[in-house]
Amino acid sequence: MPLSWAFHVCLILRKKAYQIGLFKIYKAKCPVVVIGNITVGGTGKTPITIWLANYFLSKGYKPLILSRGYGGKVGDRPIEVSRNTDVSIVGDEPLLMASKLKCPIIVHPSRAQSLIYIDDRKFDLILCDDGLQHYQLERDFEIAVVDGDRGFGNKCLLPAGPLREPISRLSEVDISLINNSNQESTKGNSFNLVGKKVINVHTNEVRLIEDFEGHEVHAVAGIGNPDRFFNFLEKKKIIVKRHPFEDHYNYDSLELEFDDGLDILMTEKDMVKCKDFNNKKIWYVPVEVELIESDMKWLSDIEELVRKA
Repeated sequence: MPLSWAFHVCLILRKKAYQIGLFKIYKAKCPVVVIGNITVGGTGKTPITIWLANYFLSKGYKPLILSRGYGGKVGDRPIEVSRNTDVSIVGDEPLLMASKLKCPIIVHPSRAQSLIYIDDRKFDLILCDDGLQHYQLERDFEIAVVDGDRGFGNKCLLPAGPLREPISRLSEVDISLINNSNQESTKGNSFNLVGKKVINVHTNEVRLIEDFEGHEVHAVAGIGNPDRFFNFLEKKKIIVKRHPFEDHYNYDSLELEFDDGLDILMTEKDMVKCKDFNNKKIWYVPVEVELIESDMKWLSDIEELVRKA
């Protein structure tokens, strides 16, 4: 707890330093939307970012995504990610987004450096995958994604609890979206992550997830909340042998060589690190965002920002 109190003081001082101009804030030439959270671990930020990018692409806009590239080893210069970029350099989430989107994805720990890198290019909108606490970049709209399963834990700041910032921070964001994927009841401004198909990593064969009903499988998840994936599979009446790994885990192919002949199901985020493994038993479950109980005014507000710009 003493370390948490010290962390809280550091948060206050850092935020104040930006507010009074002690630290420089960089402003982009187009609206900036930050999709982040106030807790450690996965909440569903990246799926929301992908959903938003696809929405604005479908409207004819040109979005750009900025990512920190957590787990990667980006050097001094930002990197633009393609489907063939080395996952060990840029991290799993940017590579996942590059495999699903037709818009530029720039990776660097400093969003300001990324802005400088793309300064001569024109975009209608910048989406920041994570970065709610990255005050170096001025933002026009903030989306906080909340884990509906775990909530805020013991409601303490790091390291005594899971909070990156106090819960009061949510009163400052424009919208809080609740990942309601494993909850029976719905809440306002919530969403589900829906997986309907399963794809073989080696052969690209596509099957319905219902085809695995009643079958025993190895379930592998190196994400912020592995239990969410395991619970999802069990709700589909799949018999699960759980293999949780730490978030952004880099797999060795031998770790996924089981001697019982069972299929292996993993998340799409895990797949980008295992796609070159010569293992016909590995399948992944792509998910899509399904918004529920939302009046969508927040989305109209973002679109209005883009139109005005």
